[in-house]
Amino acid sequence: MNYRSKIFVLSGLYALIAIFLAKKLFFNYYFGAEGSNVLPINLFEIVIFSMALLTFILTLITISIIVKRKTNPVSFKKRFHFLIPSLLGWIIIFLMLQQNLSAIVVPVSIIIYGLILLNLNRFVTSRLVYFGSSLILLGIISFFFPSNNWLFLSLGFGVFPIVFGLILLRKSKSPVES
Repeated sequence: MNYRSKIFVLSGLYALIAIFLAKKLFFNYYFGAEGSNVLPINLFEIVIFSMALLTFILTLITISIIVKRKTNPVSFKKRFHFLIPSLLGWIIIFLMLQQNLSAIVVPVSIIIYGLILLNLNRFVTSRLVYFGSSLILLGIISFFFPSNNWLFLSLGFGVFPIVFGLILLRKSKSPVES
């Protein structure tokens, strides 16, 4: 398994686990299960946001460990073109939550992820254009179905990266045609 496919598959798995745990927390809070509804809403939002941030940091650590094992180091330019848009995306999402725009956080976060991947396609692989474009399309579609945010979140951050990682794996194992 090449390192790029590993990165996408593992980040998708981390996202699916985090989304499952967040959904469980939300339903426990909403229905009052396990006493979670006694938490103030601000603390609950902080817990959910921290969980998402922790998943992102875990993904970054995994990426750095996998990339360090390969022979060619990742340039500062590649890191810059990933980390700066990611940081700005986190700031945008945090500001949206502060302005009580939580209904559009999922579509916007999927679109930001797609834009980050489109930005990275110059440095990684041209196949990221298809993946980033499909994420942007998924984000736009999710604007029209706000009741299915969990589904779109799972698709955009979990299923799509895993499928893309498996496609990259299959493409790297297929014989090169001249």
